[in-house]
Amino acid sequence: MEYAKIHRLFWNAKAKDEMRRERNLEKRIHTDLVWKEIEPFIAPGISVLDAGGGFGRYAVPLAERGCRVVLLDLSPAMIKRAKEWALREGVSSAMEFVVGKVEDLSAFSHREFDLVLSLDAPVSYAYPEEGKALRELARVTRKTLIFSVVNRLGQLPVAVHMELKWRKKLLLARKFWQEGNWDHPSLWESIEEKIPFLARFLFPPLHAFTPQEIADLVIANGLRLKRMAATGTLARLLPPRTLRKIVRDPELYREFVHLSLLYDAQIEVLGVGCKVASGLLVVAEKEDAHGVEMV
Repeated sequence: MEYAKIHRLFWNAKAKDEMRRERNLEKRIHTDLVWKEIEPFIAPGISVLDAGGGFGRYAVPLAERGCRVVLLDLSPAMIKRAKEWALREGVSSAMEFVVGKVEDLSAFSHREFDLVLSLDAPVSYAYPEEGKALRELARVTRKTLIFSVVNRLGQLPVAVHMELKWRKKLLLARKFWQEGNWDHPSLWESIEEKIPFLARFLFPPLHAFTPQEIADLVIANGLRLKRMAATGTLARLLPPRTLRKIVRDPELYREFVHLSLLYDAQIEVLGVGCKVASGLLVVAEKEDAHGVEMV
């Protein structure tokens, strides 16, 4: 079975659920923290590619802020929901919608976009072509690339939990720890007809990165690493009751977000990250850009 088909089935099945995920406090905080990473690079009129942008979590608000946005996603169901949302918000004329793969951006020219986003781990889900996906993202970036990947260390507990849901072995979890690959095509092939249902309970094949691994790949692709953060780590380490208290108080929430931006970028916690979203975020720029800063 083709990996791209597995991923398409998985995300088509998830299309209805994705917009509801913001009810999860950790996911909501994670999204707000990602926006803080994006905002310094936004300006009206800039060209933006949101590669693997799903239902438009970032693409539609960027269009509302005056950006010219191309939203690309593997899932036709996600693209359909994004179009509906953009139409409701009156920004569909400022957007282009493309069904396609992050690892194949051949429709776009070299350095076509001022800002390239690939958030919620499309690079990881491009497995086994995650390396090609990052090369393509770097190729079409004129200046700034902001992307996130699955954090291998932070997601190992999730891998253990997922595998033990359907068998009493940890073979996949061990492979995940050693190689970063969550790969079970034989399982998917054996239940192909039931995938739309089971996709709600099983992760598709993916590659999860260590911080050093992704840093090395960024540099190898002609980019400068400006910032890396295990987004959502501080929120993950707090009990739900505390998070609810923080979110209910706007001033306290602003202070918490600021503290999270500092904490989540510390080298000591880069292996953690959010449990319910991609756990490792990277801000990079082209080698000939200015203002390099590693945090």
